[in-house]
Amino acid sequence: MGTTKDDTGVLEPVPALRDVRPYRVPRTSVPVRLALDGNEGLRPPAALLDRLPGVGEVALRRYPSARELEERIAARMGVDPAQVLVTAGADDALDRAMRASLCPGRELVLPSPSFEMIERYARLAGADVVRVPWSADPWPLDGLLRALTARTGCIAIVSPNNPTGLEASLDDLRRVADAAPRAVIVVDQAYAEFGDVDFAASVRATPNAVLVRSLSKAFGLAGLRVGYAVGAARVIGWLRAAGQPYAVSGPSLAIAAARFELPVGDVTDFVARVRSERERLEVIACDLGFTALPSKANFVLVRSPDAARIWERLAALGIAVRAFPGKIGLENALRITCPGDETAFQELVAGLRAAVGPDGGIAGGAR
Repeated sequence: MGTTKDDTGVLEPVPALRDVRPYRVPRTSVPVRLALDGNEGLRPPAALLDRLPGVGEVALRRYPSARELEERIAARMGVDPAQVLVTAGADDALDRAMRASLCPGRELVLPSPSFEMIERYARLAGADVVRVPWSADPWPLDGLLRALTARTGCIAIVSPNNPTGLEASLDDLRRVADAAPRAVIVVDQAYAEFGDVDFAASVRATPNAVLVRSLSKAFGLAGLRVGYAVGAARVIGWLRAAGQPYAVSGPSLAIAAARFELPVGDVTDFVARVRSERERLEVIACDLGFTALPSKANFVLVRSPDAARIWERLAALGIAVRAFPGKIGLENALRITCPGDETAFQELVAGLRAAVGPDGGIAGGAR
């Protein structure tokens, strides 16, 4: 049922998949000592790891229920549990939001570049995508408002943005909501803890907005694949119906619930270290001849004409950073995760100095 045949009788996928390649992060064959290409967070606390043996048989053999975790999140967010949906990472929430609001004939409007899976989910839903350029501050409010039409079914605000680290403002959300009351506004805040703007209260006051967050970044639990969406109960009901009934495994739910029982001082300390590293990395990168965007996430996006060569040199040193080969507007960019650890940060800085040109600047680059 998932494939079709064209007039020549050749087996083909559905049209939305014909030119789509699976998501892939460029990897090196060299062993990696310092993985700074995935934006993962801190190491889980020992107290959480101690909970693993107690997950128990029931979490393994019974179909899982996310109700307990949704109630915990609802209490933290100040909403009714019916306004919370726990998902398989933030990605699952984004996919559900696209399928709940988009279809052939409707459009997704989003600033670009942004998290690439949002556009992919929109196209898989059969929608068209309208990109609004966003490569520097401020958020492109005027351009986005001009892009809105009667076909706009969804608007995506990723803030802090991946891969640039730039932020939108609360006024941006308010003006977009006023201009597009019949579109779903997805506010992706996977990196919220590292930023300056918290959209939670504004989303609660905006009936057509959905807040998406994750435990993968600041909480360091990317392997659990736990995220959540918060919004009006009616819209969250759409998202609940748009995906799998048991999206998150029982063990993942149990560990995530246990994480919310523990103090978050380690997260607060980690975020503070990342914020400090981020500012230092921007200065160091510019001194080395890169151009760097002012990030509000746990990474810094830098640009260089020699990005591909520098990526390879860092890989040879055992340092993995994110490259974007073939991505329009990101061909000469590298996204570098801040490790949140001084020893690792110094190793990163030493690697960057070794990877650039012999004069301490980037070969062929401009200061």
